[in-house]
Amino acid sequence: MKKILYTLIGIAGLSLASCDMDKYPYNEIPTDEALRTLSDFKNFRNGFYEYTQVLFTGDYVIQPEVQADGLNAVIDFTNTYGAWYRWQHTAESGGQWSGFYALISNCNLVLEKGVSLMHTFSDADQITLKHYLGEAYFMRALAYEELAIRFCKPYNASTAANDLGVALVTKYAPSSQSSTYPARSSLAKTYELITADLDSAAKYITTPGTQNSGYLTEDAVAALKARVALQMKDYTAAINAAKPLVDGDKYPLVTTAVAMKDMWTNDKSTEVIFQPVFKAGQLGSATGTVLIDKSGSNTKLNPDFLPTETVLNLYDNKDIRFATYFKPGSITFSSGTATLYYCNKYPGNPAYCTGNTQFVNAPKIFRVAEMYLILAEAYKESNDETNALIYLNALRSKRIADYVNQTYTGNVLTDEIRKERQREFYMEGYRLWDLKRYGIGLSGRTPQDGTYVYLNGNDNTTNISKEATDFRFVWPIPSHEINANPQIKNQQNEGY
Repeated sequence: MKKILYTLIGIAGLSLASCDMDKYPYNEIPTDEALRTLSDFKNFRNGFYEYTQVLFTGDYVIQPEVQADGLNAVIDFTNTYGAWYRWQHTAESGGQWSGFYALISNCNLVLEKGVSLMHTFSDADQITLKHYLGEAYFMRALAYEELAIRFCKPYNASTAANDLGVALVTKYAPSSQSSTYPARSSLAKTYELITADLDSAAKYITTPGTQNSGYLTEDAVAALKARVALQMKDYTAAINAAKPLVDGDKYPLVTTAVAMKDMWTNDKSTEVIFQPVFKAGQLGSATGTVLIDKSGSNTKLNPDFLPTETVLNLYDNKDIRFATYFKPGSITFSSGTATLYYCNKYPGNPAYCTGNTQFVNAPKIFRVAEMYLILAEAYKESNDETNALIYLNALRSKRIADYVNQTYTGNVLTDEIRKERQREFYMEGYRLWDLKRYGIGLSGRTPQDGTYVYLNGNDNTTNISKEATDFRFVWPIPSHEINANPQIKNQQNEGY
């Protein structure tokens, strides 16, 4: 019996539209026939981008934000992400393990077949194939990085060799024999693979960066290198990767409320480094549903979650981000009606749908604003407060009208950089992982109006307080994975 490649499964709604649907079932391609021609490799390469459309939208973005400190569930809460919001999630609550491994599996197949068949292609086609291999290395690194921040402890160079990483799979070898499944590696080995893959990606991806690029460029590789280096607390490497992306002004920060809205509504901006191509009929998940209308119809204001008062108070009244990220609206609850701010960061791009937008926007996987804040943090942690201030003030001067440069030192500077990340990346999926990386825990979700908040005053809702050592900062490996793989049966994360 032929081995079957299950391509693009594990993520509901995805299909490899460019494959020949007449010859095989939509989700099954025999592996000995899957990759032969350059066109075959291109089809799989396009599949990588379809994965990113899903893995960086919807649940993958909102679930960690719900667990953090920027949202209050409303009094008519439908319990969407409820276990995560209350910090009661278990291995049975599910997770985001399988989606990233599905992408990794496809990357492994492309790398394996691409290397073995390289000599059969013309010189011109080899150049293109090497670019596809570079994209496979990049996507595998990106997937493993996302797994590591969810399912592993924060990276610490002194303990990484003994801390659990994730299960590393670098060869395409599907099997029904559970005895062949891998155990979890160390966290050190996990990051060794991530950095090695990024080095390989940099070797093969030589396309110059362009604003709002829908495909990978050399600048996207540099941006991921900077992000990974910051996670590893390798501040020199973070600076070296991020600085050229900022200093060349290739990706100018937007400076007006109109341009900010254009970035988040119409998915167009000068400061976006990589944003996977979206088009009607080939979209990711809706990210704004529970923030605007939990029914998904986009016909009324009916959120499951509202921004906390603490978050709203972070913004200066001249901050161009505020009017794009937040919007006041009259909301009718079972106990009354109130005008409150809701998060409008993902209103839906009207170009993707006819009629209601359904809250679908393309994910901005890398923006130059992140590079500014990586530089600010990396310089501060390297005891170079002068340069840390330069990049912090540079970002703020573009976001806040009539901004006057500030001078901070010591812990105050550290705190201001962290607050700026919270402002800039509100509801982009960063906050929980930032708290985890900082090692500072979580304290409180002060509501705009406690009258309309679910379980107001409860220790698992508005009055929540979690130490940095709380085991639920590290997500559990889903129980179905533990049950399927005897090698990780005794490698579940602490506390679950």
